[in-house]
Amino acid sequence: MKQINQKFDLSRPRNGEHYQFHTDILDILSSAFVTTHGIVTLRDTYKELFEIENECYLRNRNYMETPEVKAADKKRDELFLYIAQTIETNIHCPVKSKEEAATRLYFYLTPYRNAPRKSYAEKTAEVKDFAEKMQEGDIEEDIETLGLTNDIVELDNANKAFNTIYNKRSKESLARTISDNMKSIRPKVDAAYKELTSAVNSLYQVNTLVTKNSTYGASLGTAIDEVNAVILRLQETLSRAGVGPKPNFTFVEKLEPTVNTPDDRPGIL
Repeated sequence: MKQINQKFDLSRPRNGEHYQFHTDILDILSSAFVTTHGIVTLRDTYKELFEIENECYLRNRNYMETPEVKAADKKRDELFLYIAQTIETNIHCPVKSKEEAATRLYFYLTPYRNAPRKSYAEKTAEVKDFAEKMQEGDIEEDIETLGLTNDIVELDNANKAFNTIYNKRSKESLARTISDNMKSIRPKVDAAYKELTSAVNSLYQVNTLVTKNSTYGASLGTAIDEVNAVILRLQETLSRAGVGPKPNFTFVEKLEPTVNTPDDRPGIL
């Protein structure tokens, strides 16, 4: 029987990831959805608490968005885009050796093409993963064929440099009162989320076992699948960043992730 994964540890995501997660959940469990299923009050409480979290976060954002952080992020973006464009352009190169090398490298590039549009934390994890894969021995010759050897090393270094600056800034912000506010409000938002999603699980179970209304059940089932897909995406992000285990995805059939373009909200470690 379907159910929203209640075991996911919401204390692991950084602030930016936490914000995006709850934004996505509120979009899925919309006002129309909760009205249909009679759980408006639970969503209202959840949304009110989340709005307090958002206010706290926005007040802290200017502190994190320093010129130094932005410049470091821009450098790695430009390097990544140059490498990606070089690979994509050479797929159509009339020089056969370059065309073949680019075609093989494109396979490695594909999962990371949207990295520059991700949040700081998510981007750091993806670029790190991409740079490591592009330095593996079995594709070294292809990298050399396209003249990207030094550029891959530079991308890796730029990503590490960004992470060093970003983590330093994050640690400094921990001393600020706003960080205490975030620590206070996040557990309340998470508790409200769990109450709402527990209600969805219960409604789905009752409908499956007792009511057996196919339209009602389909609406609940779709929401459960979509919420679990959001959980899976965040689990994968945390795993790549080294702050969470690899997801053990057994609670629902894996859905194809949608491409989001969240604002770059840096998380606080």
